[in-house]
This record gives sequence, structure tokens and C-alpha cells, in this order.
Amino acid sequence: MKKLLLIIMLFTLFVSPFSAIAVSNNQAELIKEFMDNAMEEYNIPGASLVIIKNGDLVFQENWGVQSNGSPVTNDTLFTLGSVSKPLTSLGIMMLVQQNIIDLDQAIDTYIPSFTYNQNGHEQKITIRHLLSHTSGISSYEGLKIAELNLRGKDAINDAVQKLNNVELNHEPGKVHQYSAANYLLLGKIIENVTNQSFTEFMNEELFSKLGMNQTVSNYKSASELGYQPGFQSWFGKPIQSENIYDDSGAPYGYISSTSNDMAKYIQFLIKGEGLLSKQNFETYISPQVSRKEDMYYGLGWRISTKENDSFFFHGGETPDSRSELLVNSEKNYGFILLTNKNNISEVLQTTYMKEGIKAIIENGKLPESPKVTHQMQWMTLFGTTLLALLSVWNLFVLKRKSTIRKKMWIVVGLTSIICSIALIPALTYIFGAPWHTINYFAPDTAFLIKCLVGVLACNGFLLLSIIILEKKRRHFLKKKSIRMKLFHNR
Repeated sequence: MKKLLLIIMLFTLFVSPFSAIAVSNNQAELIKEFMDNAMEEYNIPGASLVIIKNGDLVFQENWGVQSNGSPVTNDTLFTLGSVSKPLTSLGIMMLVQQNIIDLDQAIDTYIPSFTYNQNGHEQKITIRHLLSHTSGISSYEGLKIAELNLRGKDAINDAVQKLNNVELNHEPGKVHQYSAANYLLLGKIIENVTNQSFTEFMNEELFSKLGMNQTVSNYKSASELGYQPGFQSWFGKPIQSENIYDDSGAPYGYISSTSNDMAKYIQFLIKGEGLLSKQNFETYISPQVSRKEDMYYGLGWRISTKENDSFFFHGGETPDSRSELLVNSEKNYGFILLTNKNNISEVLQTTYMKEGIKAIIENGKLPESPKVTHQMQWMTLFGTTLLALLSVWNLFVLKRKSTIRKKMWIVVGLTSIICSIALIPALTYIFGAPWHTINYFAPDTAFLIKCLVGVLACNGFLLLSIIILEKKRRHFLKKKSIRMKLFHNR
């Protein structure tokens, strides 16, 4: 009887884990197949994915290469983009726990040198407002101070100086406006209250305590760890990026990390212990402002409150990278996907990948990767080509005409020049983004727009030049005719 009980116990101990591993292996194969398909479909040069389940690392895989041709590994550095925001928020919450910062205290207390125009609004900006993007500082103002490629220990301070005297467009606390400016100011607050650089504080108080020894927040440290810039996408084709790494942007977008290190961060998020008290951790991942039905923004997190499908997550992008972080506390899993290519027109590609990975983990089913389109680029190319052909045709017709309707062609020429001058300002207004942002995040479209500006300007100047030359020619012929008549009349 004892032998039978011993056999049953051993069977239970060994068979159950193998059964769990079999399910995990099945999911792993589905994830690999899904990722292989997505990497090919979306033409992504390199990616790294790590999945944590019940606090344990259950999947880690890498695909493709970096821009220098070396393979992506578990220790390859990727810029996190806006996934930097939850890390900055965690740094703030650690200072809250130490009673150095109060979430509902006006920011004037911590950065008195920074001033802003309240524009008639009564409420002062608080730390909570910055964390939840409800400060009243617009998205456009945030983009103006982003991707400036500032480097060095004073980079954050220099960017804050550029933001100084910003005008609020809403009452603080009332409207959610996603803005890099909010997290830039949080970075400056951390520097002021700790008398450390943002990099030093994050390294000593956060990264080292989580064992994230290859996570850095400035270009010098990243380059020492072998950081390689990613790829910008031109009509879906990856082209090696310029070396864009904005030290001033570390609090909102330029922390860089590896899948190994981010696995440790996700383990902290799932366990909810180690750096913060239970109360402060709950605040850290709590909804703050409603964005749409069942979807909120918290203190550096996007949060789904759907019944039976609640989770918190954040996506991130720089001009040459994209990342997706998702944690489901109820189902005890989380993952991060790091990729090294980006274009604003391809923003949904990693979102599809995130949703696909989530579906495999939760349902064990292989989803399809939606097909890619480059509609924005093709439409711009079509418009540019059409206008170029139309301009050539206009010049050809104008050249052949013996009699020029001067007023009509002057209007056409002037309109063309005015359009060339106004096109880029109009687009920045329509898209709510400065030109340098469009140039970085949609380089192919920006190039075509510049070509379009050139076509319009050349068309206008050539039309006016032809009219002016024709006028001079007629004036010359008229004078010549008068001289001939005078000569014959003698």
C-alpha cells in the first residue's frame, strides 16, 4: 500500500509539470509561427520578445539583426519609446513613498524656476496632472521639445528652458492630452528634489534594485553597452536610421533596455512588491482619467477595465524603434515586444502583434497578421507625380501659345508659389505635429512633401518667368517695330 501511495505521489509530481510544459510548448510554437509571419509581413529587421507567467520567465526569443548586421540577442539594447513613461512614473512613486514628493502638490514647489502661462485657468499643475497627462499642456507643445537630439548632463534642463512660459490650453485636471512635455517636467522634478541627474537617480534607485543592469537613460551609457540605432521605414523598406538619441527625452521616450532587463521589470509588476508599499503600488497602476469606454490613462499607464479582460499596458516609439508592454495581473502574465523599425504609418503593426501574442497566451489560437498598406505614402507620391506632370504640361502649353492670357497664368503661378510656401505649415496644423516630428517619424512622406513643395515652387517661378520674358519679348518687338516705321518714314 505504501509503495502504491509512493508511486502515485511520484506520478503526480512528475506528470503534472510535464503536462504544463506541453501546454507551454504548444503556445511557444504558436508564438514563434505568429512572430515569423509578422516579421516577414511587416519587414521588421529585428525583434525581441519575453513573456513572464506566474512570475517566471516562460518564453524568450529573438529575431533578425541590428543595423550593424549583428544578430539580436537577449542583451540587445532597444530604445523603449513611451514605455519609458511607466519607468519614470515608478521613480516618482518611489519619491512619493519617501515623502519627498506629494502627488497633489503644485509643481511650483519642486521646480520654481519653471513658469507657465495659466491662460486664465485657476488650477495649478500638480504632479498627478503631469503623470496622467492632464496638465493642460498640449500634445503639440510636447512634440516641439521632443526629438531635439540634445545630449549631456544638462539635456533635460535645456529642454525645460525651451518649454518655459508654455501656455495652457485647458484647465489642469480636466482634459487628457498626451504630451511629452509632462514627463520632461517630471524628469526635471526628479533632478531637483534628489540633487542627482535623472540618469543617476534611475540607475541607483530603480534599475539597480530591480537588477536591470543593462538599462540606461543617456546616449553615452547606451553606446558603451553597444547600442545600435534602428531603422526608419521608407514604403515599408527598412533604412538605417540617423543616430537619433535624445538624452533630454529619457523620461518620456529614450530609456533603452534589453528583453532580459525588461523581464525583471515585468516580474516586479506581476508580483507588485519589492519597491513600493501595497498602497503605493495600487496607486501606481490605478486608472486616473477616462479616455473612452472601459479605457483609462493612469500614472504612466494605459488601462483596460473591461470585465474579464482588465490589464494595463503601454506602447512606445522613437523614429527607429517600437515597443509594446502588457501586463495582466488577474491572469498573472506579462510580456514586452521590442522591435527596431518605425514609421508613423505603421503604428498599428506592433499593435496587431501585441494583440496576437495576447490572444495566443490567453486562448492558445493562432491569429492572422493583417496585411500592410502604405496608403499615405502612395497617395503623396501620386499627388506629387500628378502635379509634376501637370506643371510640365502647363509649361509646354504656355510655350506653344502664340497669345498668352497673362492674367490667368499670373494667378496660376502666384497660387502655385503661395501653395508651396503654405503647404508644410498647413500640414503641421492639420496633423498637430511640428515639421521635425513628421520628418523623423514619416521620413518617406516628408521627403515626398518636400518634393511636392519643390514642384509647386518651380512651377510657379517658371510660369511667372515665361510671362515676364514674353512681356519683355513683346516690348522689344514693339520697340523694334516703331524704330522700323520711323526708319521707313524718313
